[in-house]
Amino acid sequence: MTRIEAAIERLRALSAEEQEKLATEIEGLLSEPTTILTREQWLEVEQELDTDDGVRLPHSEVMTRMRAKFGR
Repeated sequence: MTRIEAAIERLRALSAEEQEKLATEIEGLLSEPTTILTREQWLEVEQELDTDDGVRLPHSEVMTRMRAKFGR
């Protein structure tokens, strides 16, 4: 049995009300692109991108800073 099949089996064992709540959450997750960042973290990134302070960093430095700040 795959992990998704095991998860679906567990979901089916829940009450109808609990299934509805989780279905809403799952639909929300599936409607957005997969990301490792939360909405709040993306807002922070977007604010930084919108702020042109004249500093230009190489890609490797950007990735190092993002990993330090957001993990992974």
